Amino acid sequence: MKFLNKYLYIIIPSLIISIGVKGQATYKLSTVEKLEVAGTSTLHDWTMPTETAEGTAIMEVDNSTLKDISSLTVSMKAETLKSGKSGMDDNAYKALKTKKHPEITFNLKQIKSIAKKSDYYLVDASGTFTIAGESRTVNVEAKAYTTASTVKLVGNKDLKLTDFNIDPPTALLGTVKTGNEITISFNLIFKTK
Repeated sequence: MKFLNKYLYIIIPSLIISIGVKGQATYKLSTVEKLEVAGTSTLHDWTMPTETAEGTAIMEVDNSTLKDISSLTVSMKAETLKSGKSGMDDNAYKALKTKKHPEITFNLKQIKSIAKKSDYYLVDASGTFTIAGESRTVNVEAKAYTTASTVKLVGNKDLKLTDFNIDPPTALLGTVKTGNEITISFNLIFKTK
């Protein structure tokens, strides 16, 4: 009997753990189709895209049906954002304090709802953006397109630089000023490991 009890203490917790994570899988960010910051200035609109980012997620997808996202993190080096104009990039990196805070990150906090649409799922979530060392929790909506092994997340989020204690950059002795509002747009493909 003692022999049986000993093994029940090992088997039962193992069964509980395996049941608890049934259907969940770890996904890794495999393709950055689009990841950019866009905004305005007194001179012209601008975009600063990057082609590199890292990310992981734990999601439950059953027969291409998205059931849950229990965690998701995306990070990128701020200095991989490039406008094509070195002067503008330098001003942006200075405003973003990239020497002290080299990364921009997003961490999922909570999934509020996942609704099935025609060919995608509408994900309503909240998460924390950390930019220039300042963290703010915001609501984010994304479209999720699923296959047997991938989840593509597409969307955008409007933010204000001043919400992250960032002074909008200026150039030419202050005659050109960046607008306070920016939009982060993303099209990211996560793949099961």
